[in-house]
Amino acid sequence: MAPHEAIEVARQIALNQGSEVVIHRRDGTIRDMDSYGNDPHPPNETEH
Repeated sequence: MAPHEAIEVARQIALNQGSEVVIHRRDGTIRDMDSYGNDPHPPNETEH
Protein backbone atom coordinates (compact mmCIF):
# COMPACT_ATOMS: atom_id res chain seq x y z
CA MET A 1 0.00 0.00 0.00
CA ALA A 2 1.35 3.44 -0.93
CA PRO A 3 1.65 6.09 1.81
CA HIS A 4 -1.10 8.26 0.31
CA GLU A 5 -3.43 5.25 0.24
CA ALA A 6 -2.70 4.46 3.89
CA ILE A 7 -3.41 8.09 4.85
CA GLU A 8 -6.74 8.01 3.04
CA VAL A 9 -7.73 4.74 4.74
CA ALA A 10 -6.77 6.19 8.14
CA ARG A 11 -8.84 9.32 7.43
CA GLN A 12 -11.88 7.23 6.48
CA ILE A 13 -11.58 5.17 9.66
CA ALA A 14 -11.24 8.33 11.78
CA LEU A 15 -14.26 9.86 10.06
CA ASN A 16 -16.36 6.75 10.70
CA GLN A 17 -15.27 6.53 14.36
CA GLY A 18 -15.30 10.25 15.14
CA SER A 19 -11.63 10.26 16.10
CA GLU A 20 -8.50 11.96 14.82
CA VAL A 21 -5.58 11.19 12.53
CA VAL A 22 -2.02 12.26 13.22
CA ILE A 23 0.37 11.78 10.30
CA HIS A 24 4.09 11.68 11.09
CA ARG A 25 7.15 12.15 8.92
CA ARG A 26 9.90 9.52 8.91
CA ASP A 27 11.81 11.53 11.51
CA GLY A 28 8.84 11.37 13.89
CA THR A 29 7.70 14.99 13.57
CA ILE A 30 4.02 15.65 12.95
CA ARG A 31 3.15 16.45 9.35
CA ASP A 32 -0.64 16.74 9.61
CA MET A 33 -3.47 16.41 12.14
CA ASP A 34 -7.19 16.07 11.43
CA SER A 35 -9.96 15.72 14.00
CA TYR A 36 -13.32 14.25 12.97
CA GLY A 37 -15.14 13.97 16.30
CA ASN A 38 -17.07 16.32 18.54
CA ASP A 39 -14.07 17.18 20.70
CA PRO A 40 -14.83 20.33 22.73
CA HIS A 41 -11.12 21.21 22.59
CA PRO A 42 -9.93 20.06 19.15
CA PRO A 43 -6.33 20.43 18.06
CA ASN A 44 -5.46 23.11 15.57
CA GLU A 45 -5.77 21.37 12.23
CA THR A 46 -2.69 22.22 10.24
CA GLU A 47 -0.70 21.02 7.29
CA HIS A 48 3.04 21.46 7.47
